[in-house]
Amino acid sequence: MHIEYEDLIRTKVPALHGRDAKNNKLILETVALHGPLIKYDIFKALKSKGVKHYSTISRRVDDLKKRGYLDIAGKRLTIVGKRREESPTYALTWRGFIASLEIETVIGDIPRVLETNPLLVFDLPYKVPKEMLVNVMRELFTPLEMRIIARTLLIGFLRALPRHIESVKQENYLAYLVPGFAEMPDIREKFEEKDLTKLLQIPGFLELALNLVKTYEGQLSEALNGMRVIERELERNIKSRKARAL
Repeated sequence: MHIEYEDLIRTKVPALHGRDAKNNKLILETVALHGPLIKYDIFKALKSKGVKHYSTISRRVDDLKKRGYLDIAGKRLTIVGKRREESPTYALTWRGFIASLEIETVIGDIPRVLETNPLLVFDLPYKVPKEMLVNVMRELFTPLEMRIIARTLLIGFLRALPRHIESVKQENYLAYLVPGFAEMPDIREKFEEKDLTKLLQIPGFLELALNLVKTYEGQLSEALNGMRVIERELERNIKSRKARAL
């Protein structure tokens, strides 16, 4: 399994392979845990880890943005000499989040990463507040369980991709979640029994659950109405053929 995992990272996550992999990994880790950050903040955080030149970090951030691992989350006023200017702040995209699941400090605190990075939005049929999902995660799973889930989900997701993560549009990642779940290693025996009543104590959870049910109920109703239209049309055609046959 370990050999397969290393091979998946090497072949499916290009930013974490090659001569720039070390600095890319350090940048993704820093932004994941502390973003949104301007380039200079990232450089200051990495000086203690052996990064010597700001220009190196600046180039790496630009490259990671170009390849879709980071994006601009906003701007912050900075002072350079006597000049005041607005510098862009950078945060993880979903591509960057997926790549960062290879980093131990990141999978050790998934809720923090989700809270810290504003571009990680759950754009589902019914808008789900990120805070709600983070609270659910914290109530249901221990840090160790979340680490196991993150690592195994990464394995399943990368197995399901036909190529590497940069070859898939970010908006299409959700399409690979279901096959990704199917490709996940079995981890059920590693989890303790859950007390689901804890979820009822989360403010707004019941309303969220009800709205989700109503949303999917509406979608199913529309699909059913569509099937009924098709059914009536088929019946009409069958009756018409029978009538012509007589």
